Amino acid sequence: MGSPGFGKMAPCECQEQSWNDRQGERLKRYANLGPLERLRFDTALPQGRDGFADPTTYGPALEAARAYSENPEGWLIILGPSGSGKTHLAAAVANRCVEDGKPVFFISAPQLLDQLRPSNFPSGETGDWSEHEGLFQQVMNAPLLILDDLGAGNMTAWAEEKMDQILTSRYNSRRPTVVTSGMERGSLSGRMRTRLLDPELSTVREITAPSSSLKSPVSNIPARMLESMTFDSFDPKGGAGATRTQQAVLKDALGTAKAFAQHPDRWLYLAGPTGAGKTHLAIAIAGLRISLRLPVTFAIVPDLLDDFRQAFNPASRVSYDKLFEQIRNSELLILDDLGAHSSTAWAEEKLYQIIVHRYNSALPTVITSQVKLTDPDQDDGDPRGASFSTSIMSRLRDGLMVSERYIEAPDYRNRGAARPRTRRSPGTRGRGRG
Repeated sequence: MGSPGFGKMAPCECQEQSWNDRQGERLKRYANLGPLERLRFDTALPQGRDGFADPTTYGPALEAARAYSENPEGWLIILGPSGSGKTHLAAAVANRCVEDGKPVFFISAPQLLDQLRPSNFPSGETGDWSEHEGLFQQVMNAPLLILDDLGAGNMTAWAEEKMDQILTSRYNSRRPTVVTSGMERGSLSGRMRTRLLDPELSTVREITAPSSSLKSPVSNIPARMLESMTFDSFDPKGGAGATRTQQAVLKDALGTAKAFAQHPDRWLYLAGPTGAGKTHLAIAIAGLRISLRLPVTFAIVPDLLDDFRQAFNPASRVSYDKLFEQIRNSELLILDDLGAHSSTAWAEEKLYQIIVHRYNSALPTVITSQVKLTDPDQDDGDPRGASFSTSIMSRLRDGLMVSERYIEAPDYRNRGAARPRTRRSPGTRGRGRG
């Protein structure tokens, strides 16, 4: 009679186990993991998949996922390229929550959009939305939602609207959410960025590819050029025969480039003939940024267009979409030798898309070219073959956005060159210069 449980009904151990089993089965069905039930923390590789994930960035993501599974509050955002282990970590969080008796709903973004898409309704676009309202509300209101592979597939305006509704609802209500995505930070839309990257709500971990696989043709500046083309090695005295006026121009260009490298703001346009030092200053800017471990993307325009074309090849290690977004949204982009490319309609379109996007977003950009913007004759093309479309030229001539430095100086490459010795004919020996 002294027992606190005296007179109270209590299930026998076998009945309690049966209830727990049924509860566990319900949580598993609700979790929607299916074959991903095998992806757990004890099966995750501590260093990530060899060749797909950099161990120095995968390790922190693994630890963040473990910590989140024990206390799922706020948002956990895991970014990284395909194959880096994002889905494994997200599924491991879900499986741990199911084991702990916590409800969680796991779904991939492409699968969700496919099920919600009006064209998949029984009656097509005019189908009854109420049949899919249950799934939509489940995603909106799940105690813990794990949304895998956000941004994959064709993100139409309709798809972006649906994702925005889901993320905004959960963001405003502060519902625990895990999101994985192959998109880079810079490629996230403004509204998506404010929700996913909110420092007060989200823990963000970005898994990068191994350094060996990041060496795309873009930004792969030869070490020799980085070592030799620095601000210290730039000689404002110019090449052979440089006048004082030209030396003053070179000194001004050097100072302007240094200032821009330290505090990139808007656009710097370095123009001038071959050998004037444009590329030297551009690489010096990139070198300073690299030495400070700050992001910079350097691309020679004709090579860049070739890279775009090659990226369409299924065997390419870098997809066209990823390469294009890398250029379009780079924190600091250096485009070398603009105007030297083959002026096809396709090339002009790609360059126009990059320039207009960066112009509208006021993203820091350095451009080198032989085309002088302030010369009205350039409207009809450059006599050396370099030219821009009217729409590109219009943006480059915006003095509020673009600072131009035209370097009219002798070719540096001729500096110190030995004059070829000429043999005199017997009939000229002993004569004066005349």
